[in-house]
Amino acid sequence: MRRLAGVLVLVLACAGEKTAPVATQTQALTGPAGGNGTSVSSISLDTYPQAGKHAFSADQGQVVVIDAWATWCAPCLRSLPQLQALQKDYAARGVRVYAVSVDEDRAQIPTFLAKAGAELPVLVDPGGFVLEKALKLRVMPTTWVVDRTGHVRFTQESFDGNLNDIRAKVDALLEDAR
Repeated sequence: MRRLAGVLVLVLACAGEKTAPVATQTQALTGPAGGNGTSVSSISLDTYPQAGKHAFSADQGQVVVIDAWATWCAPCLRSLPQLQALQKDYAARGVRVYAVSVDEDRAQIPTFLAKAGAELPVLVDPGGFVLEKALKLRVMPTTWVVDRTGHVRFTQESFDGNLNDIRAKVDALLEDAR
């Protein structure tokens, strides 16, 4: 019942453009390890379209951007092209960007990605249950910025038209490594 309620909240939040918040909400996630942030190292998701698994522990040493989206989420259609641009702008600096679909029907994914013009590495979490449990996924889209040690340092819920806050956090994490 709890999962059904969570999915219903996500559907209602993204059912149309007018239901999505217009302002960016941000929060720092902290875990039990004294404010070090929630670790993504234990999260492993299926890859798409090829069969396989991606473990975020493999990204240790890199700054990572993880974006949860769905084909039924209107703001996601606008955010994915900007994530594509972010990937292009930061790829030479070792930043990795993953688009995580929470759709239960994979058949809709290619059409949506083509419409969005996005060619990002895609992972799948049908129903969003893994991200809900591990990273407290509540709304679509949600983007997490992960530091080189595999800990979330920034969360953006919703999409207000740009990724300026995400870019600023990525820049700060890249500067920290110098």
